[in-house]
Amino acid sequence: MQYKIFLLLFSTLLTINHYVQAQATPDQQIYYVSASGIRVREAPTENSRVLGSLNLNDEVIIKNPALSPDNKYIEIKIIKTDAQINSSEKYFVAQKYLSDKIIDYKIFNGKYFIVLNVASETLRLYERICAEKNCHNKMIMETEVVVGEDKDIPIDAKGKGRSLIGSFRVTGWTKFYEDAEGHYPAWYKEGYPDVPGPDNHNVALWFSKHYMPRDAEGDRNGKMRGAFGWYTMFVGPKPFGQWVHGTLGWGESKDYYIKATKTLILNVLADPRSSGCTRNNNEAIAYLRHMVDIGTPVIKVYAEEKIFDPSLSDYSGEKVEWNYVMTKIKNLVADRSEVLKKLGVTSSELDLYWENKRSGGVVIYDPESPLNQIIEVGTYQLDNIPDAVKFTRGESMSKFGRKLNRKGNIYGIKSRDMHGIYYVDTGVLSDYAHPTATLEVSGFLDEVTPSWMLAN
Repeated sequence: MQYKIFLLLFSTLLTINHYVQAQATPDQQIYYVSASGIRVREAPTENSRVLGSLNLNDEVIIKNPALSPDNKYIEIKIIKTDAQINSSEKYFVAQKYLSDKIIDYKIFNGKYFIVLNVASETLRLYERICAEKNCHNKMIMETEVVVGEDKDIPIDAKGKGRSLIGSFRVTGWTKFYEDAEGHYPAWYKEGYPDVPGPDNHNVALWFSKHYMPRDAEGDRNGKMRGAFGWYTMFVGPKPFGQWVHGTLGWGESKDYYIKATKTLILNVLADPRSSGCTRNNNEAIAYLRHMVDIGTPVIKVYAEEKIFDPSLSDYSGEKVEWNYVMTKIKNLVADRSEVLKKLGVTSSELDLYWENKRSGGVVIYDPESPLNQIIEVGTYQLDNIPDAVKFTRGESMSKFGRKLNRKGNIYGIKSRDMHGIYYVDTGVLSDYAHPTATLEVSGFLDEVTPSWMLAN
């Protein structure tokens, strides 16, 4: 079940890499890439070969201002990047990801922020109450996730083992992501076979050739279907291919495939964790896509958790639900009200359609009916009561034992290397420092977290 966002390119390939590639003349306008993971193609078409990916604020010039026939791609010349890009006569990117100004997401004045505690494999969304230190923020939801496998990886292969920690920002979103090499085909893409049904929780089916799309030679060569789930959140700076994304399964699967990763049998047979990415269940990642804008802080820490206010007086315990409709439409979020408006259908029409389809009944509509765009209809019940995951000392666990369930210390960090407390009910850190003896730090290197998350 291991998978990687980017594979190392074969040494025999010619590549563009490591910073300045060419010089712009004084009369040429420099453009900046406005998100991370932007694919560079050798031709101005969706199905052309992917040469690599550019990241936030990489520099390019527009070589040929004529857009592609679908008014999407534009030819560029790469001026500055530290990414590896295959050599080609021409390079094309989607024009919408080019900006004439440097993008600075560091300064954040928005409403929400995310804290991912890698130690406890828990992601939490907070409402930012104020911009002062010692301010008690409000937790909106928490969800169990899967982080990177516990492997020592050489520094030049960074992003292929343990999850990085540090202060990041959301730089972009995509729906039904798949890797450029086609090893992990998208959860949904027109022309691909349907994924395994929601009633079957056999993990092996998602690896079956039966569910893989055919390549140009007619072969089914994918390794795992739908590995990135419904949505993928790109973060920066310098994420080294470690994104936050969904997983296999359906919305109604809830967190089944997240918890299955931590069972005895799967860990005996393989190492089912990611290659550094953070894997969410599909309902959770769809909700985050609905709530979180570009620029939102994603703070990745490795900390012991505690509750600041044991009475949880700021939390009423009232259930909060979010109704969603997952569709095939690439740029449409899954919020039910937004989908109804976009499709131009009523709630009763939607529910009747889904009731018939989910029960296995015959559903016949005009091919032009917007209801044909619907993949799944459901309700996500948020876990909006903070729970601190108990921390287990690294000295007390074996490397295999800490993989099972949640021990609050997935990488077995020794007590002497742990610093500070993360108060999960307030979203603040007290006397915290990253445990860099084992883990690597990336993101904004001049801050551990935004100052307003630090308590005296």
